[in-house]
Amino acid sequence: MSTDELAEINGVKPKQLLADGEEVEVKSMTSNSQYKVKRTFDHYYCSCPAWRNQGGAPVNARTCKHLKSLLGEAYEKARLQLKNPHGNVSKPSGKGKTAQKRKKADGDGDDDAKPGKKQKNVDDEDEEEDEDAPPAPTRGKKTVPKLLLANKWDIVDGPDPTGWWISEKLDGVRAYYDGKRMLSRLGNPFTPPSWFLDKLPKDVTLDGELFGGRGEFQATVSIVKTLNSKLWENITFQVFDVPSMGTQPFEDRIAYLTRTFGAGGTHACKEVVVVHHERAESREHVLRRLKAVEKEGGEGLMLREPGSVYEGHRSSTLLKIKTFYDAEAVVTGYVPGKGKHKGSTGALKCKMASGKAFSVGSGLSDKQRRSPPKVGAIITYRFQELTKDGVPRFPTFIGEAIDKSEPKDAEVPASRIVKNATSA
Repeated sequence: MSTDELAEINGVKPKQLLADGEEVEVKSMTSNSQYKVKRTFDHYYCSCPAWRNQGGAPVNARTCKHLKSLLGEAYEKARLQLKNPHGNVSKPSGKGKTAQKRKKADGDGDDDAKPGKKQKNVDDEDEEEDEDAPPAPTRGKKTVPKLLLANKWDIVDGPDPTGWWISEKLDGVRAYYDGKRMLSRLGNPFTPPSWFLDKLPKDVTLDGELFGGRGEFQATVSIVKTLNSKLWENITFQVFDVPSMGTQPFEDRIAYLTRTFGAGGTHACKEVVVVHHERAESREHVLRRLKAVEKEGGEGLMLREPGSVYEGHRSSTLLKIKTFYDAEAVVTGYVPGKGKHKGSTGALKCKMASGKAFSVGSGLSDKQRRSPPKVGAIITYRFQELTKDGVPRFPTFIGEAIDKSEPKDAEVPASRIVKNATSA
């Protein structure tokens, strides 16, 4: 018997079963447009506007006429019922005159995009906290949480960290728990199963990361945006602060988290982990810990000022440390693969915010090489230094940055620019 839960649902099989990561093109029924249908873990997504406009539904509980055509209407009905048994089947949300005209022109609501119009990949979300300013408190009907954001600590010229609290900077997705639900940094709801939320107290707010393990950022992103997925079993909520107790010293807030979620705590469970903190003995101690964490595949460190309160904005009481830099770029094309990657993508051609071009191939999985981010997508990449021409040396692909519409270059000090290196 197949272990693939999408191979057959309540006796209904799809007309065509896609493997995880497989992508096919489906022709529009009302125009010459082609849309991409892709399977990721336990769900399918389509690049058409109808699929994207179901913003209120979890990504694994959305459908469109292209998915119904490819997989079968009976199958799609069964799949949505499986993934969202207590919710209504979402329909595209037409907005404004453009949507009304499109619906009228197509007759049956097939909202084909205009040729050349940039489409956003909504299957992933990058919750990095490297933006210069915190988000606005509200965006439409969404409530955007006021989170404490970090400044950068320079490993050479940064202030003396002795006495500060050290913790690992996790490569996960920032999550704010308001006592009932979990929200992203931009106010987008995550969809953890009820058994996951039931582990949390209802009388406090919590700040932390949804974490699937070191190096598993892209997989974590896909899982936390799905509903009723078995893969949530692979996610932990790594809690590092209590905003609702924000006027109390940081040490008191950590003590509360330990009493609540630590061994023998009132809400102790494997799904919730209190992020470990240790006192910094010296600058050298911090650098040793940074080297050890990065050697183990970690992203970096965080420094928290002792006795500090929780501020809902960027603050110098919270500092982040990395020996590498993260930035965003636009995908402009592809480099054909060679050797073992022949027939797939060897590297992504990219353009920085500065307009400079480079390629990134390291970090792409075999699945991503077969189905790479589309041209126009914003990706996050990581590097340690720039060439004298201002392009990253040995960049590594991290993932697609769904909540960013424009690329952003990293601020790199002159000391991290290699004077005699020109190749990326």
